[in-house]
Amino acid sequence: MFIIRPSFLLGLSVLQLLNLCAANPACTDLVIPITATATNPVIPIPTTLNFSNPGALSAFIQTIIGDADATYPGIPTGGTFQISARYCEPQVSIASRHNTVQLLVHGVTENKLYWSGLSYPVGYNGDMYSWIAYASSQGYPTLSIDRIGNGNSTHPDPIFQQQVQLEEAVLHQLVLKLKSGAAVPTRAFSKVVFVGHSYGSVLGNDMATNHPTDIAAFILTGYGVSILPVALDLPQTVLFPAFLYAPRFAAFNPGYLVTSSKLGRRAYLWGAPGSFDDGIFLMDYNNEDVVGIGELLSIAGGLKLAPAYTGPVFVVTGSNDDVFCVAAQCGMGSASPQAMSGALFPKSSNFSYSEPVGTGHMINLHYTAQQSFKASHDFLAANGF
Repeated sequence: MFIIRPSFLLGLSVLQLLNLCAANPACTDLVIPITATATNPVIPIPTTLNFSNPGALSAFIQTIIGDADATYPGIPTGGTFQISARYCEPQVSIASRHNTVQLLVHGVTENKLYWSGLSYPVGYNGDMYSWIAYASSQGYPTLSIDRIGNGNSTHPDPIFQQQVQLEEAVLHQLVLKLKSGAAVPTRAFSKVVFVGHSYGSVLGNDMATNHPTDIAAFILTGYGVSILPVALDLPQTVLFPAFLYAPRFAAFNPGYLVTSSKLGRRAYLWGAPGSFDDGIFLMDYNNEDVVGIGELLSIAGGLKLAPAYTGPVFVVTGSNDDVFCVAAQCGMGSASPQAMSGALFPKSSNFSYSEPVGTGHMINLHYTAQQSFKASHDFLAANGF
């Protein structure tokens, strides 16, 4: 049983409301071994930097992100990583989508539960916030993963290994396994649709640049054209070492961080009260995952031109996203970061974007979630998927 605000209910079609209740995909939890290598930048971290000093830590991260054109020496790194994943066969069978899988890649301080309404098998308020359930109702198989360093996947060194370059390499190898039949038992997929959120979308951008034939279509949510706004309001989250923050992280390397301020997390990732249910915000805050400092320091390396990618790209970023928009004001139309990000995909067969009004960074978890789900899947359908 779940609750939908009446004002939101009026904005949904009968079919969408039925999808909230009827989508019951058959899901299987998997552990997929991935061997990958990459050359990560060696970003100098002052020996005097105190990770337990949120002000100093945020100032250092802001400096690195703000100097996006800086170059650093590289060092080869890699390994075999155990990727925790959840594969879901759709309830609705549509022949043309049987061999097209959606690869769902979450952002920082989240894990694969982001794609099922923060819980499994039943999400917050049923399936209202579940991308997986909506995709199931449209006939798409999905594979949601815990990125390395999150959830139940391998936790590598959070400074020198957990960076954009290695994480993109892991995703590339995962896509190859999805296509060859080595990732999901008895299933080999001819097409992979990449669905990212936040840092996951940045990794998608990097895939489009480095491996332009891997992905048939991109859905990039919580995403924009510039990395500079990411750093601007980051200090309000009060980044803090996870192992000092909560007992569940006691064994973690000090380079794994959390957003320790409830008010700061709410302002930065969620936005204005009234655009989301306070209950799901508290569920997110109380169960947040971690972010490796290497991810924050290397994020600029993933947001770049993808000159050879020719498939369709759809961007969904809320009008009040405080991560990719300055002061949580994205604007509307061609001047918005959503629209301008199209310049990064100059050969895309179809670039389009959606700006859910009054919505912050957590696209899947706002009252507008179902509208965003519908817009994304309508885009896929319109492009032959």
